[in-house]
Amino acid sequence: MPKRILVVDDDENILNLERTILEQKGFEVTTAGGGAEALQILAGHAFDLVLLDVMMPEVDGFMVCRKIKEDPRLKDVPVIFLTAKGGGEALAEGFESGAVMYINKPFTANKLLTIVNTMLEAGSNLA
Repeated sequence: MPKRILVVDDDENILNLERTILEQKGFEVTTAGGGAEALQILAGHAFDLVLLDVMMPEVDGFMVCRKIKEDPRLKDVPVIFLTAKGGGEALAEGFESGAVMYINKPFTANKLLTIVNTMLEAGSNLA
């Protein structure tokens, strides 16, 4: 059964790029165009991993990550921030909100796949 990944970004080009990269490697990908949509999707579906942008209108990635970690059903789902928002404060807030990794944009397909696979393997070893 393929691993299920939720990709959240308000940039449709980034969503399509991530979807293409991940689907070519056999992952089942669902996309959300923002934080509010992501939370709605998460309420009804199970995922093995969430790739999450930080800077989004209405509900930013930090808040989405906090909501995921507060939900007993979702708290063990690894969250990876994939964002253009860099700097020490953003990095610290990302980890404080519950993320397991922080990838800066732009990214390469190889980097994305390596980190996704590593986080999924680490998660399955913890189960």
